[in-house]
Amino acid sequence: MNPDTLLTLYLALWMGVLGAVLGSFFDCAAARRAAGAGWIPRGRSRCGACGRELSARDLIPVVSFLLCRGKCRHCGAPIPADCLGAELAGAAAFAGLAVRFGPSPVLVMWLLLAAVLLLISLYDARTREIPNGALLFAAAVRAAFLFLLAEPLPQTLFDMALGALAVPGALLLLSLAMDKVLGRESLGGGDIKLLFVLGLYLGWAEMLLLLLAACILGILWALRPGKKNAAIPFAPFLSAAAILVTIFGSGLVEWYLGLL
Repeated sequence: MNPDTLLTLYLALWMGVLGAVLGSFFDCAAARRAAGAGWIPRGRSRCGACGRELSARDLIPVVSFLLCRGKCRHCGAPIPADCLGAELAGAAAFAGLAVRFGPSPVLVMWLLLAAVLLLISLYDARTREIPNGALLFAAAVRAAFLFLLAEPLPQTLFDMALGALAVPGALLLLSLAMDKVLGRESLGGGDIKLLFVLGLYLGWAEMLLLLLAACILGILWALRPGKKNAAIPFAPFLSAAAILVTIFGSGLVEWYLGLL
């Protein structure tokens, strides 16, 4: 195995650990904010059932959940499965991006976006809302890296405009028409704004692939037993699709464009 591959795998390992840690922290932060408290927890973490203070051994992402078999070590109350899901999602996204981009400034940009998407997804899953501050931060990150990466401005700005305006704009018009037909909101305004921000990072072809992947993920989620009429937060599926398209979609996009 050559040194570059070893370096990438080593980087992916530690980025996976970082993603799991952020997933655990963001899950706690989103739960607190949804309950009306602040984003940043104060004091030590405690069991939501018995109130016992949790030690470091109880807070190791993924590992603690598995060792304790998904239950509080003190009272035996079940730990919400979404805690493990957030940690695994963060680990998978960060590790996958590390393998995709390797040690580079572009990786930093995508890791920052992935962190924002993780927080947005966890909060939207609880509240059906997307915090505007997180979207503004993601847009600011893209603007900053536009200059830090010394990208060719005319072509890059054109691609960003297509990705951020064409696809989300068409979807906005479609959702407005669906609102009239259905008599209710079919797609939240926060989802449109999230698509706009994602379009700053992805080209128009990637955005089309993202929409397809997000719809497939959303349909599969809606088809779960007992969830037929449940409200579906769309931000988690848009976020997951964005990461999947970024990691795996370049080959599909090149193949598709080659057919045109």
